[in-house]
Amino acid sequence: MIKFFLPSSNSDTDVKYNFIHLRMKQFFFAWIACCLLAFPLSAQEIKILTFNILHGERADKPATPNLADLANLLIQVQPEVIGLQEVDSMTVRSDTLYSGHLDFMKKLARETGYKGYFGKAMEYDSGGYGEGVLVKKGSNYHTVNLPNPAGGEPRAIAWVKAELKTLEEFYFGTTHLCHEFEANRIAQLDSLLSYAATLDKPVIWVGDLNFTPDSPEYQRIPNHWKEAGAVAGDTLNTYGTPETGARIDYIWYDSRKFDLVEYKVLSHITISDHYPVWAVLRIKKQNE
Repeated sequence: MIKFFLPSSNSDTDVKYNFIHLRMKQFFFAWIACCLLAFPLSAQEIKILTFNILHGERADKPATPNLADLANLLIQVQPEVIGLQEVDSMTVRSDTLYSGHLDFMKKLARETGYKGYFGKAMEYDSGGYGEGVLVKKGSNYHTVNLPNPAGGEPRAIAWVKAELKTLEEFYFGTTHLCHEFEANRIAQLDSLLSYAATLDKPVIWVGDLNFTPDSPEYQRIPNHWKEAGAVAGDTLNTYGTPETGARIDYIWYDSRKFDLVEYKVLSHITISDHYPVWAVLRIKKQNE
């Protein structure tokens, strides 16, 4: 603890001296408060956000762009890693919304200071459509295509090896599973879990999975994978409205490597037809 000792005196000089030191004390504690707000309480904690961004268009104001709102949100909450779904890259649709063919991830990276990566799931509208990752520090960015045995839109998962300030590394993946066929979702889920098992670092994966907690797809996920909302006991819908929507957006983590600290559906953010989903995980120590 740092203590400030001020001499007791009634002279004008001493009063001025005390005033200066009081100002210094106030400045010091204001600086400390800023530092505490700027950094997580524990260097072992990871702030995570997943969000289906509706191809960059506001759901509450059709034909209105939402990337500026998204960038402001990310700057405010400062996650270590962000997984986005329904991301456009250089499409005609983006030209219509943004008056120019736009690479969403490059724009978001430029406006937020994160490193951005676009994982293309398919060709779309003279450009690409898929997933996006934003990370403060990362490497080994790559995209893995997922199977669709029943047909329908191609799907993929975008991966990054993220690094924290404490030099711990983990893999982070974001995906958007098939909205049409259960057979596709099961095959895609099995594929991404098999791939995750080959990675040499702890794994977190997120996304719009297009299935609910009572579905066969959800139930087939092995027990060591924990879903943040279920662990927190929070059943708030992530799509549509809190009353009439569905819970289909998730943050999954390996419970052998992480513990859940915090979980929240940001239902006050209405710039998409989904809500952002937020969690804080703590890296387990080796002896835990």
